[in-house]
Amino acid sequence: MKMKRRLTLRFVLHSAIAGLVVLLIAAITVMWVLLRLSEINLTDNFVSVGLERLVESSEFGADGIIFDPKLLEQVKQNKGWLQSLDENGKVEKSYNTPSDVPAQYNPGELAAYWQQQQDFPYDVYLWIQEKHGKMYTLLYGVPEVLKPLLQAVSEEPSSYAEGKLLLSAKTESRIQALGGYVQLLNPEGNEVAAFNRPDSAPAKYTVQELALRSKYEGRYGYRMAFDYNEDTGQTWVVSLPNDVAKPSAKAPLISAEMRIVLTGIAGMLGATLLIFALLSFLNARRFGAPMFHMLAWLDMLGQGSYDEPVDRKGRPRSRLKSGKWKRRYSIFADVMLSLDQLTEILRHDEDRRQRTETLREEWITGITHDLKTPLSSIKGYAHLLAEDTYDWSSEEVRKFSAIMLEKSAHMDTLISDLAITYRLRSGIHVPQTEAVEMRAWLGNALEQAAANPEYGEGRIIYQSPDTEITARIYRPWMERVVGNLTANALLHNSSDTQLTVTLSAMDTGRLVIIFRDNGQGMDEQTAANLFERYYRGGDTASTTNGSGLGMAISKGLVEAMGGQITVSSAPGKGTEIRLIWDGLLATISG
Repeated sequence: MKMKRRLTLRFVLHSAIAGLVVLLIAAITVMWVLLRLSEINLTDNFVSVGLERLVESSEFGADGIIFDPKLLEQVKQNKGWLQSLDENGKVEKSYNTPSDVPAQYNPGELAAYWQQQQDFPYDVYLWIQEKHGKMYTLLYGVPEVLKPLLQAVSEEPSSYAEGKLLLSAKTESRIQALGGYVQLLNPEGNEVAAFNRPDSAPAKYTVQELALRSKYEGRYGYRMAFDYNEDTGQTWVVSLPNDVAKPSAKAPLISAEMRIVLTGIAGMLGATLLIFALLSFLNARRFGAPMFHMLAWLDMLGQGSYDEPVDRKGRPRSRLKSGKWKRRYSIFADVMLSLDQLTEILRHDEDRRQRTETLREEWITGITHDLKTPLSSIKGYAHLLAEDTYDWSSEEVRKFSAIMLEKSAHMDTLISDLAITYRLRSGIHVPQTEAVEMRAWLGNALEQAAANPEYGEGRIIYQSPDTEITARIYRPWMERVVGNLTANALLHNSSDTQLTVTLSAMDTGRLVIIFRDNGQGMDEQTAANLFERYYRGGDTASTTNGSGLGMAISKGLVEAMGGQITVSSAPGKGTEIRLIWDGLLATISG
């Protein structure tokens, strides 16, 4: 899988996971908000919500009906009591029931208590529901405090001074104990007098204000009761704090329901931001660390350090002990492999450059020696000829001149070889070729090479096929190649070394010339550097008939003519050099 596809898949996967987590957080938030709203609704409207839940959550056990303990605890917090009645009005199950509550009700009695047609110290609420074939009748009661207190206040003689109601000590004590307050309003809704009124309670009521405060008790923290006097137009208002919602100094700007919704939204946004921050941190570690590692690697390559950055233990940061990629680096495997290959190439090129510099220095030393040697001879003989104290004979002058010409020719050969190596390096083009019968031509070229007195006699063996082989070649270049390879085999080995030259052709159009000697051979390093421009396998001063460039020139000429040259050698086993051309062959005839 390519890196682009791997990165795309990884980012899509991360985004999908983040989206699922966000959806899960949203679902949890919605469930939490609904649960909290349900709890508030249960607290504020226990009569309409809680009694229904009591029936729905009830179960039948060995001891009869069993209610949800949490809902029963809510009954207790409301200072209420609970009774379960059968069809005859008999109490089957009760919870937190005071002693003054009957254990048996007849139909008329229960209806009178429920409709408040008969005095009863409790507000009674009735819930009837069928479940699993059984008719549930729940009776829920809470102490009746507000109406008796309102009745006591309204029946007392209304007297007040400086806006303060003057009530009986018993009534005032009762109101203060309950944490409530009393107001007397005129027909316009303005406060005439009050007792124990907090600053949060208004001194003037509109129709809407009074209706809202009596309807939404939980929002304002007080329960209210009113007594309107038709004769005077005045209204008595008695307010007591809710049992579960404690009064505050001011009416809340945000309702409890809205606070829960806002809290849920804030929690969801905070969790989402945390998830994305965590995801960003993980992505930074997973994707950032490999990128910084690769940048550091490239920086080291730019500084000439051809190794991958390592950790404190000296191991490459991107790999495990086993050599495999670490997980965070595996996604960039293509780039890492490319960097690894680039490092190896640069290291190899640096090593080659250093070897080339060394070989160049050695070659310059050798070529300088090779140039100075004949130049010294020429200079010495020139001084002799220019000396006035000697009268040289014609024969001596010709001898000196011949030596000077020989040394000049050797210097010219060295300079020509150096020039042609640079021409080959810059991409020399093959001159006009001609069709040549190779069997006869190669035989003549070897005879000319064997004529060199330094080689000795009978050291070249020529093997050719019986058929005529015609190929298109450039004769001067081929003669130079044959001469260089012959000289390399016969001059750098012992005098009894023989050179066998084999010519062969194939039906595929391949032409092959093999130079094989039985000399001392070469080691691996010498064979690998045989065709280097600045490499001389032996002492540069071992012979004056060479520039150290012959093999490099031969390789360049062969390759310029579209062929290839290879060497195979080992110490003590001689050397074999093959010249191979594909497509150079013109015809083969018997």
